[in-house]
Amino acid sequence: MERLLFIVSSERRELYENLRHVLAHEKGVDIILNRRRVKRRRREEPPAADRRRFARRSRPHEDVEIHARGWTVVRLP
Repeated sequence: MERLLFIVSSERRELYENLRHVLAHEKGVDIILNRRRVKRRRREEPPAADRRRFARRSRPHEDVEIHARGWTVVRLP
């Protein structure tokens, strides 16, 4: 069964609370606050060697939606 994950900006706490209330009894629906703040790497020059093979937490489309409207929905298997 497919699950839906609502990710709400930490700046939109009222929306988060409203979604939790409205969707409380829906199966397969989770609502969380976005805990990410800023990118951790703040240096201008790239690191000498990046050991990560892929950005497993990178979701550019969802990041844009959270920034633009304060929330997004992700479908999970």
